[in-house]
Amino acid sequence: MTEPSVPEPPRAGRRLAALDLFRFVAALGVALFHLVAVAGTGNIRIWDSPPETVFGEFYRVAAYGWVGVPFFFMISGFVICMTAWDRTPGQYLRSRFVRLFPVLWVCMTITTLVAVAYPRVFTPVPFRAFLANMFLLADPLGEPRVDDVYWTLWLELKFYLLFLVVVWIGVTYRNVVAFCLLWSVASVLAAEIGQPWLDALVMRGNSHYFVAGIAFHLIHRRGSRPELWLLVAFSWALSLHYYEGNPWQASHGMSYTPSSVAVTVCFAAMALLAVGRLDRIRWRPLATLGAATYPFYLLHYVAGFAVVHLLRRTTPIGSVTLLLLVVAGLIGVAVLVNRCVERPVAARLRTALTSGSA
Repeated sequence: MTEPSVPEPPRAGRRLAALDLFRFVAALGVALFHLVAVAGTGNIRIWDSPPETVFGEFYRVAAYGWVGVPFFFMISGFVICMTAWDRTPGQYLRSRFVRLFPVLWVCMTITTLVAVAYPRVFTPVPFRAFLANMFLLADPLGEPRVDDVYWTLWLELKFYLLFLVVVWIGVTYRNVVAFCLLWSVASVLAAEIGQPWLDALVMRGNSHYFVAGIAFHLIHRRGSRPELWLLVAFSWALSLHYYEGNPWQASHGMSYTPSSVAVTVCFAAMALLAVGRLDRIRWRPLATLGAATYPFYLLHYVAGFAVVHLLRRTTPIGSVTLLLLVVAGLIGVAVLVNRCVERPVAARLRTALTSGSA
């Protein structure tokens, strides 16, 4: 495989509003999945009646909102490859730390305070577990999560560390494609080898989404090439394989076909982005929504459930209206967290880390 000699398209370095739109759609899908579908399962019941009854046909739509998670992973692959280009390992690690942890700490604190103030839905975790969650170590250390949605952040962190290998040796077209090929092969072989440690390392069942996102970025950056579309096709085939017989779907009467269609739509949307068909999307508020997506994702589960549970018992607001108000309120809080906390703290932290490494 040779390094492409064609110059990079001008769009490679431009902010992509479509990515902000995709981030928000993915986060909203996951939030609706939790607040509508999951909210009526097991011991977690925050509505007066089963959500199938409360929300009717919308319940069937929201029940597939979990597809926002693999969509997130594809977006992450795209963005990490894009932002790591021409960066040193130190710059890469600082950018990931600043992006991931300050908002996490703020939202963790808010979530914990909500659980302490209103423990009727979720019980706050012990202080030891809180400390483990601060650095996303709850899963490897066997501690309870402050919020169950944090399981995706542990996978994100592992992806960042795996991609650090590429940054260390140099982010070039050849090295990135080789990384994707090796990771894809290792993920498939992990199923045959059957070693839990290897599964944990290569993230079998989710690695193909990151690989697809990386391939989509290379297409966007360097143009269509057969090996890149083969990587995308292979990742798409794996995605349909791993979600066949998804336990949550099976236990709640969900069909595999809509899931496969929804995942395929995500791949198609990323493909359109990669080939530049969505470059005309320039709506400025999308940048605000995209920036608020991360805190919204971190806050929607525990805080969202608690607010719905509380207001359903203290106000006469209808369930659909309540759902809309809670989602809008969470988005508003997320925007405030981004503007009032994330931006200033991240800027100071970035300056401190940069001067400290000089």
